[in-house]
Amino acid sequence: MVEEIRGEIISIGDELITGKVENTTANYAARRLLEHGFTLSHITSVGDDAEAIASAIHLGLSRSAFIIVSGGLGPTDDDITNEAVAQGLGVELRFQPSIFQRVMERAGAIYTEEMGRKMASLPSGARELNPSGNAAGYLLEHHRIPIFFLPGVPYQMEEHLDRRVIPWLEARFPHRPRWRSATLTTFGVAETRLNGLLAGLSGSGVKIGYYPRFPEVHVVVSVKGEDDESVEKRLKKAVAEAAELIGEDLISTEGERVEEVLGRQLSAQGRLMAVAESCTGGLVASRITSVPGSSKWFDRGVVTYSNSAKEEILGVSSRTLSTHGAVSRKTALEMVKGLLERSGAHFGLAITGIAGPTGGTAEKPVGTVFIALATPQETMVHRFQFTGDRHQIQALTATTALDWLRRVVQYGSDLPGHPFAG
Repeated sequence: MVEEIRGEIISIGDELITGKVENTTANYAARRLLEHGFTLSHITSVGDDAEAIASAIHLGLSRSAFIIVSGGLGPTDDDITNEAVAQGLGVELRFQPSIFQRVMERAGAIYTEEMGRKMASLPSGARELNPSGNAAGYLLEHHRIPIFFLPGVPYQMEEHLDRRVIPWLEARFPHRPRWRSATLTTFGVAETRLNGLLAGLSGSGVKIGYYPRFPEVHVVVSVKGEDDESVEKRLKKAVAEAAELIGEDLISTEGERVEEVLGRQLSAQGRLMAVAESCTGGLVASRITSVPGSSKWFDRGVVTYSNSAKEEILGVSSRTLSTHGAVSRKTALEMVKGLLERSGAHFGLAITGIAGPTGGTAEKPVGTVFIALATPQETMVHRFQFTGDRHQIQALTATTALDWLRRVVQYGSDLPGHPFAG
């Protein structure tokens, strides 16, 4: 059995431990390392405190095969990683004239000489990861355990990791397990229900993880083995089994968003869609147009927020609005009918509802949403009762509308038993 190579990540910065900045670099590194056969035992966030930084590194050296430290390498007063490491490991800070010259040539207009000297003073034994690059980053081996010090800026950290750290680790640890994983995007099915469906797939080198990514649930299928070929084969089999068990609630086996999948389906059929929105305020159209190439399958989106806009732009009758209200089955139907008549699209979605926090009544509480869907064959409408704050209700509404159309295009099915449908 090939032994696992376990490392850890130490992220430095007060902004991380105060919650002002999300630790996206650690998430990225964990994912990329696993793809190359390296697992992590710990991810630690430490503030700009020399003693805490040194303590975290010492602890890492006692339990990990490698350490990746990110953050605190810049020129400002709160960038203290180099000083903390030198003190904690009992080595000197050595001024490197070549680094100083390069830093001042490239950033002399914004750096003082003191800042340049700070950037050029590294712990003794440090080796630059990219001597010709702009961003700081170095390797320091302590008792044969490699410690990589990377910048905290996400794109700089990611470049160092992918182009220098991972190749170095692969050369140092050639005999390691191979891990491969796939992310299955689901919507309309609870995490507990997914766990019951897929419980039988775990074991024998297959791991199933469940990760709510509001308003979706992502299922990560991971497979471990000793060679790439067998791992890929087993992963493909496990994903196919999971997909069959999940059924229509599965959006993608590649972690794609519903709008990406829907767009591919419509493009393949040469069909166009359009959307009329009220309570979502253009959110559906925004998500659609974030997909590259959406002009091939998306005709138009209109935001008819007021009653007058519904009448003037979509032809909703004033009688319908006065009798049934803007948030009603009848209004949603007339919205989607007017949309298709004016656009010539093959599929239409119309949304009207109460996102809150005010505006609800006993008959139509906050979260009441009507979504109408028109196809070349029929027009359907459902009432939904969503919960959450304004943004959550809008997100749920947008995802439900797009996913409903995906199901219709892919399976020709309606939404029986949908958890939010009334």
